[in-house]
Amino acid sequence: MKARRRSSLILLVVAACLATALSGGVGGAREAAKTKPKPPTRIIPLVPVAPGETKTVLFSVECTVGLTRGGGLAVAEMIDGERPVIGLPDKNDKTFRRAGVTVTVPDMEEATKIDAQARGGVLSALSKIRAVFPVTVTADADAKPVALDLHLLDSTCSGHCTTDFTVVVTTSEETE
Repeated sequence: MKARRRSSLILLVVAACLATALSGGVGGAREAAKTKPKPPTRIIPLVPVAPGETKTVLFSVECTVGLTRGGGLAVAEMIDGERPVIGLPDKNDKTFRRAGVTVTVPDMEEATKIDAQARGGVLSALSKIRAVFPVTVTADADAKPVALDLHLLDSTCSGHCTTDFTVVVTTSEETE
């Protein structure tokens, strides 16, 4: 009886080892899991802008837009879907320029004034919950069609709030 159990156990171990070897081994399975593409997990707002056009897009944020020991708002381009590393934002991080597109976020003082106006205006219900600030997007008159993936950061002394958005310069046929 013991011999039968022992041979059954040996067969079970051999079968498990064979299955592992055929599937690429334990390490192979781990490597395959590492190389699997991650499923998309975000919804990205699009901001279409025609050549020669300026748009103001409102964002709301749970972080403060007012004076803080942090750097406030910053905008930068994402490369290959990777968010840029932005230290403490400074004045250079308030404006992004590339391919005939300029994207600007307000500094802390301006953002505070805009938020105060929104609290007294049509966005008052939202502003009681979150601060509101504008992002200005301008395409030069000669800007060519392009899509720019951008990262928006609000760096405050109590933490960071972030989002991503895409600016798309449209063709003249798309705007008619």
